[in-house]
Amino acid sequence: MLDAPGQATVSGFAAIVTWLAVNASLMCLVLWLDRGSTSPLTFLRKVAAPTVIPMTGYGLLGLLLAVVWIGGLGIGAVFLVVVPLVVARWALSLYEAERNAQAATMRAFIQVIETKDLYTRGHSERVSEGVGMLGRRLQLSEDRQLALEHAGLLHDVGKVGVPTSIIRKPGRLDDAEMDAIRLHPARGVELIGNIPFLEEVKSAVLHHHEKYDGTGYPAGLSGENIPYFARIIGIVDAFDCLTSTRSYRPARGVEETLDILLQDRYTHFDPNLVDAFVAVIRAEGWGAAAAEQLAPDSSIAASIDHDDLSLGSGGGATGSAAGPEL
Repeated sequence: MLDAPGQATVSGFAAIVTWLAVNASLMCLVLWLDRGSTSPLTFLRKVAAPTVIPMTGYGLLGLLLAVVWIGGLGIGAVFLVVVPLVVARWALSLYEAERNAQAATMRAFIQVIETKDLYTRGHSERVSEGVGMLGRRLQLSEDRQLALEHAGLLHDVGKVGVPTSIIRKPGRLDDAEMDAIRLHPARGVELIGNIPFLEEVKSAVLHHHEKYDGTGYPAGLSGENIPYFARIIGIVDAFDCLTSTRSYRPARGVEETLDILLQDRYTHFDPNLVDAFVAVIRAEGWGAAAAEQLAPDSSIAASIDHDDLSLGSGGGATGSAAGPEL
């Protein structure tokens, strides 16, 4: 038989669960009646489910305050429960401020890169969005999902150290220029190396130009020896490159590009990850960048430049990282 505080605890917990269930049900009913862009299932998956534990925690904290009060502490219960919460909130606010500063730093890096070439504007954000879509499809944990999206955002950050003249060169690159391009993954790791929360991202940034058959760079890794995040980014990076306009070619269609990825399974890309990415894009769609970009420059005769070197045989590179034919 439970004593009074025990009965209050059980009853309070049941009330919290009931409140959450009723609130979610009413919201689903409103969304169903509204028949807008957000479906009840989407609300349950993206809003209700992630907030169940936090909302239950808040309810239990209120219950704890009530139980301590009933237990005879009176006004002392307020200090016993509220003061630790205020301290915890202050610590969390500092942590959040630090994370916001780190995010601002990352986006500053990306803006510097994209001022070098207007044709790649928005590329890093789209890659981050694309790897996020695939990560959710693969049901990654929350921490790994966040790390993957950071890796997608920062995969080209090393291009900060590549001369603008090389980034903007539309034709074939000479050997020295190619060497400068191939250094950008290592330079990216150098730039983010001192940011502690990006530890998991380093290998993805370093190896996102590796190819499944071992013909990529910088280390010539193959198959599952390529870090998991790097294999994911390589697919989305190639996909966004092809569906974006470049100075020397127009954007390709989404379905055409998905067919190219499927064609280059086993050679350039992890076949299982390609299948998963194709499935998620066909299910959820993709906001291609062509409408946001400049038109191709008709005076440029080259059919490919260094931006396409990560693409597969259907991307114009004929399965080679040697660049365009003269």
